[in-house]
This record gives sequence, structure tokens and C-alpha cells, in this order.
Amino acid sequence: MTKPSKGKEEAKPSKVSAKDETSARGDRSKRLLDLVMILLGARTPVTYREIREQFSAYQTLNVEAGLRAFERDKADLLELGVPIRYITPDEDDSLEDGGYVIDLKRFKMPEVRLTPDEISALVLAASVAHAMPGGTYPKIVDLALKKLAFDLPELPDTPTSFPRPAPVLVHFPERRAPARPELGDIYATLESATRLRKRVTLTYQAAATGMVSKRDLDPYALVYREGSWLAVGWCHLRKEVRSFRVDRMNEAVQAPKPKSPDFERPADFDIKAYAQRSPWTFTTDPPEEIQLALSPEAAEVGNEDFGLAAVKRQDGDRLLITFDCGNFEFAATRILAAKGAIKIVRGERLRARIAEELSAIDDHYPQPLLEPLDA
Repeated sequence: MTKPSKGKEEAKPSKVSAKDETSARGDRSKRLLDLVMILLGARTPVTYREIREQFSAYQTLNVEAGLRAFERDKADLLELGVPIRYITPDEDDSLEDGGYVIDLKRFKMPEVRLTPDEISALVLAASVAHAMPGGTYPKIVDLALKKLAFDLPELPDTPTSFPRPAPVLVHFPERRAPARPELGDIYATLESATRLRKRVTLTYQAAATGMVSKRDLDPYALVYREGSWLAVGWCHLRKEVRSFRVDRMNEAVQAPKPKSPDFERPADFDIKAYAQRSPWTFTTDPPEEIQLALSPEAAEVGNEDFGLAAVKRQDGDRLLITFDCGNFEFAATRILAAKGAIKIVRGERLRARIAEELSAIDDHYPQPLLEPLDA
């Protein structure tokens, strides 16, 4: 036996390069795909012998080693959701040897067949996406609709393309401010954070004071109400569930690590019930106890929800309502719109808020100077 000469080191096995590893992974991925295609294309069960002839990875000197490699590949395909079955001769009298098949009933998704009403609803959804400020959603929605519609039967009025402008017109009003293209990105961030249960840091401008502040929000839901989108969730500053108008947000930043939720939505949180609350019960300002006197012309306002703690009392032909008001903007708007049919009996801060509105109106519409009459 020849010994290695002194002064020379024995050859060491070379390390597998990253390129070789990538190539090996690519070869295995191709093998798995080819295996699926062979089983899908076969009319009868495919024996292991036939499979082995197609793949060099199974053609090992040790037959057991090749079989183990096949079993590993089969296990990976099963984990990926490919329903491979082994059919024995007892199950199929026409077979001499057992073989492998893919259960097509479990492998193929059911055919999508949409009714005309369902198609109309999807087109309306696309129209809403087109109407939203910013350009984040329209292309995504159009692509999804085309995927759903590519094999639809030719039905009357079935849309096969979705041109701009959208076939249904939807208006998203922007109050006191022009349309802002960046709102599209804010909508997308809030939608993602709501779905992934991620905290969002908002730069938010309050309606009453105009002050801009940072807020950390756990978004539970997005609600469209009275011409505006609202993000509803747990406000870490106020320590309670609050609503934030999306069009008053200057920025929305989602917390990192999207696969790790930051919060759990309360099991008893009912977004439908929350969305149907009366604006009289909203809390956007520090609450103040107020009392309103409603004359007969504003009697229908008395049927609205002022909160569980509200007290209503008839005083002659007037209805007195006492409650804690935390939504001065809404209250001031309703009182001014009543044109004197709703009066403030108690509530200094609300009275001051209305005075500010009247002053702003007066400044906006100054009285014209009267020209002196000619002598």
C-alpha cells in the first residue's frame, strides 16, 4: 500500500460553493415541478420504476438511496398541497403494479362562475378604487378583475375590460382642502396595518384646533361614513377606542416586522355597532356637560342618540336635553344649521366654539362699504 509522501498534505474535500448550492436547489425545484407534470399528464397511475427512469437523482447504485430521495420529494410535494396518492392493484383491477397519481378533484380549484349581479358589484368596487385619492389601488383592482373575468362566458353587459374612467362615477369629497395624491399611500398603509394587526404612527391634524400631533394607533377597522374614511382603533395617547379621519392625516407609518402582529383586536369589538353610533356621542374634544333647548321646529333632533347618560325633559313647548358633549365640531354644525331652533342653555365652551364659527363667517363675508350719495 502506498503511503502519502512526507511534506505533502493529504487532499481535503473542497467546500461546496454558494453557486453550487443554488444550482442544486434549482435542480431540485425543477425535478419537483417535472414530477408533478408527469403525474398530471399520465392517464394511468405511474409506477416508481417509470418515475425512476425519468430522473437521474433516483438512479443511484444503492436502490434504497434513490427510493429515499423520491420519498423526500413526495413528502415535500404533499406538504405544498399536491395530493399525491398511491393506487394499488386491489383498488384498480386493470393495474399489474401499483402507481402514483394526483387527485385532480383535490388539486384543481373549482371553476369561478360569477353572476351578472356579482360582476356589477366588483365593477362598483373598482370604481370606488378609481375615485380614491392617489394611485395605489386602481391598477391592483383592475388586474384582479381581469383575472376573474378572463374566462367568463359572454353574458349581456359582462365587462371584459375596465377602461378609465370607471363605468360608475364615485365622488370622495375633500372638505376645506384640495385632493391630495399622497392619501392613496395613507389608505394603503392603514389597510395593510388593519389586516396584519400592526401599530401605525399617525401625523394627525385636529379639526377643532388645527394642531398637528403624533398618535400611535392600533387600527381595528376602516369605516366609510358621511363622505369620509375613518380609521377606528385603540389610541395609545387617549387610552380608548377613537376614530381618525383619514383625510386629516399627513402621514401614516406602519411598524416594522409585518409578520409579527402588534395587537389583538378585542373579541367583543363590533365595527357595525361602532359605525352606527350617533355623532353626538363621539369624543374628539375633552367632554363638557351641556344643555340644549329644542323648539318644536327642531323636535326631530330630540329622537337622536345623545348617549346612555343623556337626560331629556319636556319644558313647555321646548325639549331640554342634558348630556356630555365631546364633539364640538358636529354640535356647532347642527346648532347653526337649526337657525335658532336649537339654543344652548348650558355649555360655555360649546358657546365659544359657535362664536368662533360666526366670527369666521363674518370675516369671510365682510360688509361692503357704502358709497356716499352725490349731493
